[in-house]
Amino acid sequence: MLDKTSAALVIEPATWIWSKWLKLRDQSQFKYRHFTHYEFIEDEMGRSEIQDDLAKLLYSYHSSSPINTNLLAQLKYRQLASVLTRSGDMRPHDTKTRSGNLVEILACEFAKKLGYDIPILRLQYNPNPEQSMKGDDILGFQFSESGGGRDAFLVGEGKFRGQFNRRAVIEAYEGLTRKTRSYPVSTEFTATILTLRGQQSTAVKIRQLSRKLASQDKSVDRVNLLFLGTVGQPQNPFEYLEECGSDLLPGLMAVNIVFKNTFQNWINEVYSKEYWD
Repeated sequence: MLDKTSAALVIEPATWIWSKWLKLRDQSQFKYRHFTHYEFIEDEMGRSEIQDDLAKLLYSYHSSSPINTNLLAQLKYRQLASVLTRSGDMRPHDTKTRSGNLVEILACEFAKKLGYDIPILRLQYNPNPEQSMKGDDILGFQFSESGGGRDAFLVGEGKFRGQFNRRAVIEAYEGLTRKTRSYPVSTEFTATILTLRGQQSTAVKIRQLSRKLASQDKSVDRVNLLFLGTVGQPQNPFEYLEECGSDLLPGLMAVNIVFKNTFQNWINEVYSKEYWD
């Protein structure tokens, strides 16, 4: 029943996020010229339909176990599976951390939607689950299959604010800018974890890509993702970025999610759900 690779199981893209809960808004009202922008609006009526799936997704991103608890449950050892699941549960209880982590998870799912691989779920390794984890929020990779194409790398910053404020955008953008001066420090962390899991070939690719980034190698396509979640509709969420004009980071993508007013109470309920409900 022991499954040494269970912690490395890939979480398939949660397509229901974008089809049942967060709906893409028509961008015609925004005239951003210097970066790519997407805005998603929460469909409050979709909450009941996706609540259980979201609770499981939150658990998956925050928890890691060397034992395949799903297999235990299938073999009718449901009580043991439940105990082991709780022991590996690193979901936070702090409301601010919960909201911030959700935005980070949604940013990872958005990166998957774009075709990037997220090989490490970093929230599983947070030494203090009640606080946001240090390092790069989102790291995504695309490796050329043939070896003759171009690799692509995505680095992202996620922010949640109960009410929109310009400072959140500035802080997220400044964080991305700092990372372009060298390369994201979490690439080595990701490669090390993959090596420990026995995924050496992917770890080697990431280290090779990391060296290219450090040397400012132009053969790697780079996307910088700024991902913002707010309660209530901001009139012009990325006005600050537009003011920067052509001096912006290349390949910048800015995404904002608009949650409804009752969001924080509801997401606390989802975080508190027992995984085996």
